[in-house]
Parts: sequence; structure tokens; C-alpha cells
Amino acid sequence: MGYQHIQKEPQHQDLQTLKLIHRIRHHWNRCQIANALRRIMLAEVPTVAIEDVFVWNNTSLVHDEVLAQRLGLVPLKIDPRLVDMRTDEGATDLNTIVFKLVVNCRRIPNVPKTEKDPAKLYTNSIVTTNSLEWEPKGDQVEMFGNDAPRPVQDDIVLVKMRPGQEIRAEMHCVKGIAKDHAKFSPVATASYRLLPHIVIHEPIPEADCLKFQSCFSPGVIEIVDNPRGGKTCRVKNPRNDSVSREVLRHPEFEGKVTLGRVRDHFIFNVESTGVYTPQEIPLEACEVLLSKIRTLKTWFKMRTEEELL
Repeated sequence: MGYQHIQKEPQHQDLQTLKLIHRIRHHWNRCQIANALRRIMLAEVPTVAIEDVFVWNNTSLVHDEVLAQRLGLVPLKIDPRLVDMRTDEGATDLNTIVFKLVVNCRRIPNVPKTEKDPAKLYTNSIVTTNSLEWEPKGDQVEMFGNDAPRPVQDDIVLVKMRPGQEIRAEMHCVKGIAKDHAKFSPVATASYRLLPHIVIHEPIPEADCLKFQSCFSPGVIEIVDNPRGGKTCRVKNPRNDSVSREVLRHPEFEGKVTLGRVRDHFIFNVESTGVYTPQEIPLEACEVLLSKIRTLKTWFKMRTEEELL
């Protein structure tokens, strides 16, 4: 198993949510390892999320249990490598991060009577994750330094309120994995595919170059000068191909091109929720996989020694 190359794609802005997409290439002999890495990225790379919600007062229209569920699903920008797993000993400053939510809605004075926009009529008419405040405990200020715990995004809507309504709550965050609950998953999606393999057996006539190029995804085929004169096509970047096999529908290209996949070349597409950077997630998954291998080797060694006795 070898870690060969990392190529970062341009970041895309979608509904003011920065989607961090990262592609990684690996060369392995078997797809079982690639699939194991994908499953670990989805379910076994640890993160920190809200586990316990203590509601002291909630007069909004959202019920306590619904509010607690919404809070639990908020992705938090907390480095899980600095936090311990909670044990039966209970909460400490090493395994628990505390946030508080204290908001109340009031009418803004001197607003024109014709105004209809709630954001201009009331304060805290929309409560977002920006209202979550971290309460340091013990040595947590030194532990996290300049990277203070906070939500990944501060514009996630939690609840809408109207004058006279109030929420006072305290949240305890713990370290966990998505096998226990989906809120701990570090990825929005993680998938892999095989590298497309495109072979052009004979030069494409200049009159058919544009049609041949349009049969593939943008950037896969480029039109170049033919040494014998005119234009022809060549494969530029097979990674961009969606393997639509459109080219096989046209009789003029029959026998001129072969489509396939490289069986030991896996392309991973990892979209982070923001807890880790996309570059870190596959590396953390590799650490989890290696830990499993070491545990298994230790177990086999113990069984072997018992049998010899």
C-alpha cells in the first residue's frame, strides 16, 4: 500500500457553504483495501460533537428535544486529536467541551409601523450557530491556543423567535465516531472510482474531431496537430471522464477507441464537513486502519503463544 499523490481541486462556493473536495490517488492491488479506507472515513474517524444538552429555559416554539437534536448535528471546529474519549469516570476538562446558548428576542424600538421584516423588527429573530459561546474549563485555553472551539459555520439556523421568547441552554461536547451516531462523521460524502482508461487505436479524421471530443467529458480529449497534416485527437486527461460510453454509439468510431478502467488505480472523492481538512481525513483513516492491523497482529501473536504452551 502506497500513498502516492495528492492533488487539490479548486474550491467551490455553493449556497455560502464552502465545499472542500479533495481527490487522492492510490495504487493498490485489491479493491478491498480501498473500500475499507472509504468505510473508515465514513464511520470511524473520530470527531467532536454535542452529546448532552441541558435546557434551563426554552419558551420558543421548538420543543426541547427537537432543539437538542438540531444542536447535536451542528459540525464543530474542534481538533479531535486534542480531546480524550469520555470514559465511565465522567466529564473532565480533557474529554468535555462546554458551550452555552443564551438568547432572548426583543422588539427594536422606533421602527416604522410599516416595516414587515422580522430581522428589522426584532433582535434575535433568527438564532444561528453564531450565538453558541465556548466556555473554557481547566487548561483548555492553553490546550487549544488560537484555534478556539467553535461551529464550523456560524450561519446555521437553529430556531426562529419572537418577542418575549428566550432560550438558555448548556451543551457538553464529547469525542466519538459515526458508528455510534452519524453526527460524528467527518465527511459529507466519501467515494471512490477506478481511473478511466481510453486508448485511441488509429487517428481520428479531422472532420470527426469535434464530434469525437464531444463524446467525452470536458478536458478528456484535446484536438492536436497531426504529424501527417491536419488535425487529430489525443487523450489529455482520462481522470475527468464520466465513462458515459457515448462514443460507442457512433458507427464511424467503431474499432478506433477502447474504453476501460485501470483496476489498481483508485480515485477518492472526499468532501469534508469542515472538522478536518480534506487532506487530513484519508491520513486519519490510514491511522485507524493501521491501528486495527496492529490489534489483529497482537491477537494472533497471543493465540499462537497460547497454543505453543
